[in-house]
Amino acid sequence: MAADPSWRRIAWLVLGIGGLIAAAGVLMGLGNLRHVLYGERADGVVTQIVRDGDMYAPVVRFRLPQGETVEVKDLGSGAPDFSTGDAVTVLYLPESPQDFRLDTFERLWLVPIIVTGFGGFWLMFGSIAWALSHDADLALVGERAFAVISLSSLLIGVFVLWSAVDLYAGGGRARGKVTEIRESRSIVTEEVATSTGGEVRRDVERISFAPIVRFATPEGREIEFHGRGGSGTPFAAGEVVNVVYDRSQPSRARIVSFVDLWLPAAVAFAVALIFGGAVRLSRWSRRRVTG
Repeated sequence: MAADPSWRRIAWLVLGIGGLIAAAGVLMGLGNLRHVLYGERADGVVTQIVRDGDMYAPVVRFRLPQGETVEVKDLGSGAPDFSTGDAVTVLYLPESPQDFRLDTFERLWLVPIIVTGFGGFWLMFGSIAWALSHDADLALVGERAFAVISLSSLLIGVFVLWSAVDLYAGGGRARGKVTEIRESRSIVTEEVATSTGGEVRRDVERISFAPIVRFATPEGREIEFHGRGGSGTPFAAGEVVNVVYDRSQPSRARIVSFVDLWLPAAVAFAVALIFGGAVRLSRWSRRRVTG
């Protein structure tokens, strides 16, 4: 018999939410896979970057086999991942050229992977609630959950580090200029303890800052990209910085600094180490008790 029937209701709720999120990610990936398997390929060029508020959307022009020129606008992103003049491969459906995808890993697979992974974490927490509803050993359940988090963080860290090393070792170098410091504002709700021992909820405005950097390639192309944002920034508008960029896709660029190049991998490895260490410590403690 379950230790607490409420855990079963929580488990079904969380599993349902996780299943819906994961299913949405899988459906997004299948939609993109359809273009990869059945779509026609065409060489395109980014003609402009349309800025709508804080979003940047590439406008791409390509030519159909009949000679007709098609110009389409892709979905926007929070930071420009293309620059005007970039050559791209377009995957489009022959019966509807306006139904297209840009053939890059980020545009095809990154969002489906993130959404599916987010759903996977909901499923994991739902599984924990389900296990608790069946009187599972809390320490054992926690160990398995922490092990999943540790392994996921380790894989993410390896991927991010490999990407950073590849860019740093093989990328071009340039001097860039910080054109502005972009502010992003968001409202989050947090719980605050009161002096009487209770808790109150309040809305708090969070502000993050990201440097906008512009540099020129040896071919004379002007490239603009966003540095990594945070609650503060060591840069100022007008400051000159060192930039490393992908020669084949110059918009894939980073400021040569620990924060921009190496911090994401360091955070991922730190999370893997903390949760992995917690698993080892829990197993060691249980062996001491049973021994």
